[in-house]
Amino acid sequence: MQDFQGIEYIGEMAIPGRIGHILVLISVFTALFAAFYYWLSEREDGIQKQKLANAANWIYGVHTIALIAIGVILFYLIFNHRFEYNYVWRYSSMSLPVRYIVASLWAGQEGSFWIWALLQGLTGLFILLWVKNRKAPVMAVVAFSQFFLTSMMLGIHVLGFKIGSSPFALMRELPEYIGEAFFMNPNYVEQIADGLGLNPLLENPWMVSHPPVLFLGYALFVVPYAYAVAGLWKNDFTGWIKPAMPWVIVSLIALGAGILLGGRWAYESLTFGGFWAWDPVENASLVPWLVMVGTLHFMILNMKRKQNFRATFIFTFLGFLFILYATFLTRSGILAETSVHSFSADKKYQQMVFYMAAFFITPLILLIRRWKKIPHQETDNLLSRDFLLFAGSIVLLLSSFQIIFATSIPVINAVLGTNMAPPSDPVEYYNSWQLPFAAIIVGLIALSQFLNYGKNDSSRFFRNLLFSAVVSVVLTLAYSVFIPVRFMNLLLLGFSIFAVMASLDYMLRFVRRPQNIAASIAHIGFGIFLAAVVLTFTNEKTISRDPVTRADNVKLVKGQVTRLADYHVVYSDRYTEVNETFYTLDFLRLLPDSTYAHEFTLVPSINRHPQMGQVSNPATRHKMMKDIYTYVSHAHEVDFADADGYSMLMQEHMTLGDTLVAVRSFIIFDSLRVEMPGEGIEKSVCMRASR
Repeated sequence: MQDFQGIEYIGEMAIPGRIGHILVLISVFTALFAAFYYWLSEREDGIQKQKLANAANWIYGVHTIALIAIGVILFYLIFNHRFEYNYVWRYSSMSLPVRYIVASLWAGQEGSFWIWALLQGLTGLFILLWVKNRKAPVMAVVAFSQFFLTSMMLGIHVLGFKIGSSPFALMRELPEYIGEAFFMNPNYVEQIADGLGLNPLLENPWMVSHPPVLFLGYALFVVPYAYAVAGLWKNDFTGWIKPAMPWVIVSLIALGAGILLGGRWAYESLTFGGFWAWDPVENASLVPWLVMVGTLHFMILNMKRKQNFRATFIFTFLGFLFILYATFLTRSGILAETSVHSFSADKKYQQMVFYMAAFFITPLILLIRRWKKIPHQETDNLLSRDFLLFAGSIVLLLSSFQIIFATSIPVINAVLGTNMAPPSDPVEYYNSWQLPFAAIIVGLIALSQFLNYGKNDSSRFFRNLLFSAVVSVVLTLAYSVFIPVRFMNLLLLGFSIFAVMASLDYMLRFVRRPQNIAASIAHIGFGIFLAAVVLTFTNEKTISRDPVTRADNVKLVKGQVTRLADYHVVYSDRYTEVNETFYTLDFLRLLPDSTYAHEFTLVPSINRHPQMGQVSNPATRHKMMKDIYTYVSHAHEVDFADADGYSMLMQEHMTLGDTLVAVRSFIIFDSLRVEMPGEGIEKSVCMRASR
């Protein structure tokens, strides 16, 4: 391939990238034209309306095919290690297993926007093929959302403004590399030996599934949002709810599954020993889920009692807007210093702001214009299921606002020029707010089980709840006797048990009502989950505390048995695979004759990544009632050194003038001279070492 400077590059595979660029352009413009034609079709009648709708359907079909083709080409480039492409070089390497090569597709910003656009595009295709009613207004909104998502992959400059970032950009085409001597070499492709590879934290089976499942939840919720916009647009304030409700449910399931998969990944890959740390990006994905739960319950109220239609519109719009805001927080780079999940700073945040603004202003204008026409009968009976559903949804919204406000402190500081500090102890801070909210929610779940919609007999209601209340109080008090626990944790545990018992009692009494059983099962699962969270965190114990220094980590010497609480541990072996060193820890049982019997082995590791530095990978022993969780925070590698004390295993990043402290030496990076191979002078690095 020849560039504008006339250099004929050897071995560069530029044609797939050019095709990819064209496909991205096709996906962007077909999304825009499809949205426009769907909008036009709703302004016409008769045959012209059908012609425009059919044209929009065909255009949208081309859009979806283009998105699939983009993924095929990108996977081809990654699988074949075409490191001349910036995305491939940055997020893959020769040593990556196939499953992580697949994960490379969505490891970067461009890839994550692609998987989101693909899933949302396929969702729209499903609507075209299987949904019969109000297709055009809904698809107009879906296609408009697709336009914004696919534009994030453009990577072009318009009037000095960069629109998106292309996954098909060649490294030599990037502004920071233009004019670099390395890329003046016609044979530069052969000189790129390997890519940077995935972040070691992402090399986990759960991270193969977590992002696409999370994005599936995001993609599916565009449909309820689109139905709500279409309802206001066409003055159908109640008819949109029934077809939108199943989409809310599947969105909830998908997003909830994505969050749980992320928690599982955190438990296995991060070193804080838990599955939820109130990380800002975790929070940003939780908030839409909470609002979706409120949306579902308002829809149930709409279907059962014809109430609170205004609130349903507001919750539906907020659910999708919080999804867009979560994307903004993750990809703008504004959380780069406060979250391990966040991408680095990127100028695409301006596009994200436009995206959010368009999808905020549109429903806002429609709501203002239609507000008085929307049915607004409110709940008037406090002792009723409808009031508790209303109250629970409002509590969920308050919980969401508290989370999003604290998470958005960096955004507030950037916009207003303030200097508010984020919580110094996020877990303690968020728990102090969210535990009461959670206790109220499960308490309302328990109370609502034996309430009907409308009026209720209070004495009968209390009689029905008495058994569940007594059992939950007895179990909670019994637990508190044996295990000291904070009051708020105990309260949440008690209310969670109350919700489980009341839901189970109700389900067994009314087993012939399948719609009620489904709700009861969901509430039982939620109550068990919260109770398990309380039991897990109140029973967490550090068994590696050093008896001398009182530090949480204890030093293990190879071959020496060390006691950790009820366990005896010996560091017995170590082996290295590529950049990762594995440490064999044998857990032993002391026998009466003072000998040891082997119980189990854990193999935590340290990945010494060229860019990320030292990354610890935990190892966990899963038991029925507890887990044993270990990780290596630091390891001395002295036994790898030669007789003179030198080792080749140490890697450090240095800039000119830096001093590196090594064994018995100081290494000063004095100067660097590089000549291209073939010019007669080999690469040389000049250093000055002081002993």
